[in-house]
Amino acid sequence: MGYEQVRKLFNERAEREGAVRGLRKTVVGRGRIGVAMGCYSLWMVACCVGRPVEVPLLGGLAVPAWILPLLCNAAASTVIAVRFRRTRVVRSGKSWIAMLIGLMTMAAVLHFAWMEGAAWAAEIRLALFVGASVLTGVGAALFRVEIDRVFGWIGTQQTLYQGVLATAAHAVLLGMCLAIGSAAGLWDGHEALGVLALAMPAATGCLLYSVVRVLPRGRFFDHGISAPLPFPTKFVATSGIQGLAAGILYGTLFVVCGDAPLLAPGAIAGQLVGAVLLFLTVMFLRLDFNRFIYKVAFPFVAAGFLLAGLRWGGVEGGAAVLMAGFCYLDLVLWSLGACLIKNMGLPATWVAACPGAALFFGATIGGLFVCTLAAARPLAAPVEYGSLMACLLLASALFLSSGNNMKYGWGTIVPGEGGIDLGDLSGVVRFVAVERGVSQRETEVMELLVQGKTRREICDALTVSPDTVKTHVRAIYRKLDVHSQQDLVDRIVAERDRLVEDPAAEPLR
Repeated sequence: MGYEQVRKLFNERAEREGAVRGLRKTVVGRGRIGVAMGCYSLWMVACCVGRPVEVPLLGGLAVPAWILPLLCNAAASTVIAVRFRRTRVVRSGKSWIAMLIGLMTMAAVLHFAWMEGAAWAAEIRLALFVGASVLTGVGAALFRVEIDRVFGWIGTQQTLYQGVLATAAHAVLLGMCLAIGSAAGLWDGHEALGVLALAMPAATGCLLYSVVRVLPRGRFFDHGISAPLPFPTKFVATSGIQGLAAGILYGTLFVVCGDAPLLAPGAIAGQLVGAVLLFLTVMFLRLDFNRFIYKVAFPFVAAGFLLAGLRWGGVEGGAAVLMAGFCYLDLVLWSLGACLIKNMGLPATWVAACPGAALFFGATIGGLFVCTLAAARPLAAPVEYGSLMACLLLASALFLSSGNNMKYGWGTIVPGEGGIDLGDLSGVVRFVAVERGVSQRETEVMELLVQGKTRREICDALTVSPDTVKTHVRAIYRKLDVHSQQDLVDRIVAERDRLVEDPAAEPLR
């Protein structure tokens, strides 16, 4: 890699300052999205913790309480994807959000009753647990679609910032909840979470509705509804591997010391560290999704497994590092989903449901595998186990990282760049480039043309000959069916106007 290519990996000072301003603007202007996501994640955690559950179908094997809710989430996501592919129907409106709030609230109520009903008959407790798990899985799968729809509207950059804000909101709420419960001496961590979870669905739904009610109903909900539905194979595979690794991590923590490390201060701090590291990456580096996911996030999680295997900082220390890595990877994949929706024109229902099913099926399989293995014989030595998982993740990253990802925008879209909704012509250029099969080098030339640069200036900026620029310009004009630089600019501006928010459009009622 030459010096010029290395230099382009780092943001200029103006870009770094822009990232800070963007995060500040996100918190002030659209903070409700991040807080809603933080409330949702807290509700999800609260409805997935609890005492171990014995599974009769597995010979009375004790498994963590989160196995069944995640399995139900995976099944619900699969049903959503299949149904959408057949019907292309999208639910919307105030009544739909109210139904979603009711579903999530009922899940929290049943889960809290199950946790507090230790003296009840086994049949009643089993019915409560199954009911809570089914409602949790269905509610989480449906909410994932709705929040992905919002992320697809605001774009990749804002999604990253909202993810950072959501992680902070989740950590603060969880820390306050556990501190209050401990100080009062009335509940343990799980019970305190259960109480808080009763209020989280209403807060989440109100925040979500306050965001989507002012958006143009047709363009927001019908985005990509009639588009072809290519199966996002690599996104699904990446999410599946992420879920498998997470399931093995949480399953191991359950076998070794129960679910306590998940609620420990170190784990909460690890998530905050992951969010901060993600923002710093976006602030200082210009990485496309291909590098972001497979060359940074996957190795980050692999390093966490190695440190956990070495017992770095004890159980809590290793769990904290892995929490940071998983938080980092999760937020990047949320941004990738926003990219596929906003920049590639795919519907949010499809983008949320397919990877979501893979993620939670993977987590369920990983957790069951560890529990079954531990029941048969003691787990392998920590160093060997951590090394095995690190090798698996690095091998997966090597296999999935490919130049073919360029075809799907992963190599042309940089998550830290401005979204189309902010009027960013560069984002529209990349959108059109992917749509029209424009190469990477031609995309760079097209961006400079749209900025009003002359061919001589383009030669100097890209350090290429006039003949090379001439060849690229001809190819661009042919692929976009334009005949001059002004025609090209008009085409890109028209495309931007089609994609940006339409204040005159009918909002959600």
